Amino acid sequence: MNIRRFIISITLLIVAVVAAYFIMQALANSKKDPESRAKEKAKIYVRANNLEYSDNNTTIQASGRLSSQSLVDLSAEVSGKILQGDISLKEGTNFKKGDLLVRIFDEEAKNNLKASKSRFLNSIAGILPDMKIDFTDEYDKWNKFFNDINIDKELPVLPKFNSDKEKIFLASRNILNDYYTIESAQVRLSKYKIYAPFKGTFTNVMMEVGSVANPGTRIATMIKTDNLELEVPVKTEDIYWIKKGDKVKVSTSNGQMTWWGKVIRKSDYVDPASQSIMVYVAVEPQKDKPLYQGQYLQAEFSDKVVQKSFEIPRNALFNKNEVYLVEDGVLKRATVNVLKLGSTTALISGPKENSTIVVEPLINAAEGVVVEILK
Repeated sequence: MNIRRFIISITLLIVAVVAAYFIMQALANSKKDPESRAKEKAKIYVRANNLEYSDNNTTIQASGRLSSQSLVDLSAEVSGKILQGDISLKEGTNFKKGDLLVRIFDEEAKNNLKASKSRFLNSIAGILPDMKIDFTDEYDKWNKFFNDINIDKELPVLPKFNSDKEKIFLASRNILNDYYTIESAQVRLSKYKIYAPFKGTFTNVMMEVGSVANPGTRIATMIKTDNLELEVPVKTEDIYWIKKGDKVKVSTSNGQMTWWGKVIRKSDYVDPASQSIMVYVAVEPQKDKPLYQGQYLQAEFSDKVVQKSFEIPRNALFNKNEVYLVEDGVLKRATVNVLKLGSTTALISGPKENSTIVVEPLINAAEGVVVEILK
């Protein structure tokens, strides 16, 4: 009885499992596949403008350091003790053109020159009697020359020779040698006083008053302060826009003070480190707006017209000379001619006029991406 009941239970369990399997298969076959949604293409929003060519004004801006056009070493050409001139021999002292900068003790040189002139007077006096006999026609000019000599002043001009005989006579008496020796001594005496060749200032003083100078001794360094120049490094791609004689607006970094200058020269080599070319701008200080050696200033070179160009933000360029255009609602890459690069903008040409050009940088963009233009 128990075995029969067990067999019946196993049979019913098997039938139930088989029935459940066929029911699940029927339900699975009757289920409809859901309709797959059409994949939407990715879309991005961009800012774009209509490309229209025109003539655009552009400027080149750069900063540079101010320096003097004249940097001069003040050196002694004679020996002696350094004495005080008209101004203080100290760094930062200003002076005007013609001021006595340095005196070197010259009493010994003066006395030696006077002694030479006295001996020369004696030599002229010794030849006058012979001149009166042998060169009667020349006597008056040499007598006048003798009377014009003053040992406290420079020698008068030597009379001209009217014959070779006269010249030989004077040379045999050492008159010519003595005259030019004294002329040389007079020139040398003038070197005991050093006058300012321009308006300027001392930037470095190596010898104090009271020191003893020798020929070649550097006493001080001075600069010309009324004629300064701004050394401006300009990028090689911009140098072609700058010409000698161009007007330049020079200003402080905050723009509160401005001056006007002009380009006086350009270097003809490129600095390998900065890939720039040095441009020199002459700038003159004004009474209420002084300029200082070593000062950094901004230079804005005069406007240049770039014809048939279109201006876009500089960061809209990629790969140096490529932009994105919008054609039929999708992005298309285009190569352009970069005519002028500014600090924030670029002037380009190349694409057809009335094209739609993207004017902002795009991230993760690619050709063929669907776009919508922001209004």
